[in-house]
Amino acid sequence: MGAYSDGILMVVIAGIGAYLLYRGFHSWVRKPFSLRSGIGFEMNEEILEHPAVDMLEQAGYEVISDKLKVPLTFRVDGEILHSRLFIDYIAVKNGEFYLVRTARERLPMEWTGSGLRRDLLPFLLLYPECAGVVYVDPDQGELKEISLTTEEDEEDESA
Repeated sequence: MGAYSDGILMVVIAGIGAYLLYRGFHSWVRKPFSLRSGIGFEMNEEILEHPAVDMLEQAGYEVISDKLKVPLTFRVDGEILHSRLFIDYIAVKNGEFYLVRTARERLPMEWTGSGLRRDLLPFLLLYPECAGVVYVDPDQGELKEISLTTEEDEEDESA
């Protein structure tokens, strides 16, 4: 009887261990997505039909999250101020993450260095490990990949 009870005890312990591993893995997979910026957000896995999604998929991107709101809190002389950034989509291509912004009629993108700095730099600085921002204008049929680079990077590519 002793060997039989030892076997049952081992099966019970293995079952509990497997359950704990499953719960830990499941919790890790479902935790808020942060891209190491410290400002995390939960993925919005319900992706609604939109021409921008179709354009991204045709260009080889996999859309993994729909519209997100990233809350921001600032402390100014002891006073707390709140704001937020909106990310239209998160997409993956070749194993790299991209934040996606779609064109807005009320806020057209100014395609100058200062315009890109004003409109996109906050996203690139909050999530520096992203490969860049993809700008999608379904009305014009445009899809542009924008990344932050340096002059040294430009020299390396031309060499």
